[in-house]
Amino acid sequence: MAAKGKIIKFLIVFLVFSLAIFLRLWNLNQMGRTWDEPFYVDQGYKIVDAIKKGNFDNKILYTDPDPPVFSKYLYGLAEHLNIGKAAPCGGEFCYYDFTSSRLISVLFSSLTVLLVILIGWQYVSFFVGVTAGVVFATLPISLGLSQLVTVESILAFFFTACTYSFLRLLKTFSIKNVVICGILLGLAIATKYTNIMLVPLFILIYVVWSRFNKKIKNKKTLAKKLIFIILVAFATLFFIWPFPWFHMDYVWKWEQATRFSEVASHPVPEVFFGRLMPVPIFYYFVYFLITTPFLILVLFLAGLKNISEKKKWILYVIVIWFLLPFLQSFLNMRQHGVRYVIQIYVPLSLISAIGFNFLLEKFKSLKYKYLFLIAVAIYMFIILKNITPYYLDYFNIVVGGAKGVYESRSFQMGWWGQGIREAAGYIVKNAEKGANVGIAISPSTVMPELKNYNVNKYEENKEYDYVIVNYYNIIREGFNDSKIKERYVPVYTVWADGAPLVVVYKHK
Repeated sequence: MAAKGKIIKFLIVFLVFSLAIFLRLWNLNQMGRTWDEPFYVDQGYKIVDAIKKGNFDNKILYTDPDPPVFSKYLYGLAEHLNIGKAAPCGGEFCYYDFTSSRLISVLFSSLTVLLVILIGWQYVSFFVGVTAGVVFATLPISLGLSQLVTVESILAFFFTACTYSFLRLLKTFSIKNVVICGILLGLAIATKYTNIMLVPLFILIYVVWSRFNKKIKNKKTLAKKLIFIILVAFATLFFIWPFPWFHMDYVWKWEQATRFSEVASHPVPEVFFGRLMPVPIFYYFVYFLITTPFLILVLFLAGLKNISEKKKWILYVIVIWFLLPFLQSFLNMRQHGVRYVIQIYVPLSLISAIGFNFLLEKFKSLKYKYLFLIAVAIYMFIILKNITPYYLDYFNIVVGGAKGVYESRSFQMGWWGQGIREAAGYIVKNAEKGANVGIAISPSTVMPELKNYNVNKYEENKEYDYVIVNYYNIIREGFNDSKIKERYVPVYTVWADGAPLVVVYKHK
């Protein structure tokens, strides 16, 4: 019976992992190219190329040192495997979609699902682990970022893996576990500097654990190992990226210009509750509330209640893990919804799973718990179906969904160019070759290169066969589309759950 139980558990974990991969692959390139992706692909390719050729004096090895290099290595390697081979896409969109690099993001996000299951399983229960895995795999914003060439999927994986390795270290004090934790910390920092917050997280975890385990005798030994973890981390960081350390004059000037300039000292202006304004300190917390599916918010609150009642150290640790990334609210570079606090999604999933299990126990429904979990999964699938493939533009019912946000003009959507690929696809399928296409979009850099068409930035005093306008250009950049509506008629709209992200107009 024990062996049969293990097989069933393995099959359930495999099913959730397969689900995570499927959700990320089936519409991988439909969102279109987004703002930051060309930067990672281009720089990553050049960095790997310089290292392959032994050109260690190449400035590309330390240029633009923020974010740091590890994700660029991975994406650069993926593109080196891709460039030069026959393009699988064909037609106008060849090499527009960074499929090879996006598969790296998919891989790390899916592996994070496994980590979420493992943590929940080992420290709470198997059912909580599986539920947390389902929640994490289906969260819309996380899913959207996992399909893009950005740092978020890699960052979330190493932040989670490093936290898990430290929890294991508390259980078994060994040099091996210390070194593993240090290496993972180094890789996390090499993915994004803000992952240095793992160090205070370790300290807080250690303090909570100590208070609940007062009879442990080797606490001082572990405190010393914290220092060793940090040393291993920085040794790892130096080993995989030594180049900036020999050009610190350049790096320091770059960081000053980027992080400490007059511009960087002010929050980023963004449309927030209907006003274009420097976003306030509570920006990330508000976006957490309005972009997390409502049912998951309810389960999250139930989880917090259950944690307050159970009073177990590991549960308090998960709450601290959730709260700590919000310290980035005090940094001026607040933007892009919850993207900069993406670390919260793992503990959010765990706390929501704890809340779900708590509610099932309260209503004595444990006998049918997996049926209820399927119901939660269906709820999430409906959300994903309605917003697909523009997961980054998801808003919950608290603000009326994406449609409500559009109608009230309360928040930004399409801020990375989502939907422009689909609009360009309409031109390719329906416009005559050689047609003049005016683009009034932001960012314009994500527009595909349509070789058979004359594509130019829209100017009011010129005539076009078609004009493409996106919502972000109107609400954030202040573009006035009234003149376009006088001379052109809409023929195609890119929708995100009832909200028009991009509109294609044809001359009357």
